[in-house]
Amino acid sequence: MEAYSNIKAYRSVGLDIKGYKEAEASRGLAWSCKVYLHKKMLGLVSNNGDGGMTRVEIDYAQQTNLVAQLKAQGYQLQLTFQGHAMDEPTETPEWLDMAITQMIDEVAQLRRLKRLGKTHLIVLQHSNSPEFSFYKAPPSDTSIARIRRQLGPDLACVMNAEIAAL
Repeated sequence: MEAYSNIKAYRSVGLDIKGYKEAEASRGLAWSCKVYLHKKMLGLVSNNGDGGMTRVEIDYAQQTNLVAQLKAQGYQLQLTFQGHAMDEPTETPEWLDMAITQMIDEVAQLRRLKRLGKTHLIVLQHSNSPEFSFYKAPPSDTSIARIRRQLGPDLACVMNAEIAAL
């Protein structure tokens, strides 16, 4: 659910990420994307996959404004990596770098779920929360009623409509 509140937060700011490209590199994944604010391109963000820093080609004043807006809308950074806790960056460029990298992952996950949601019921269960369960049945009133009967009180929410609306 947190990923969706983050998606809602950055969309309410008017931020969008487009043109994402990736390729295997010598020491990791090389990637790049374009960052748009209210349908106007702000700049490029990229990482050449050699273990170095992510490059953010956005004016510093715009970065500061963007970070303030994202924080005001409740955008939350994921501060754990492979089970290790990290400190939240205090500097604007590092915070934005981490946020953009995270947004790319959130958008990719949302695209996969939207595709899967056409042929499967995507369900949040109390016993598996926050992980989704997938049931191979196209979303319909009948299939949703059947899954409600099958799961009973363990069913927290059928997520298809919320995912499709994002």
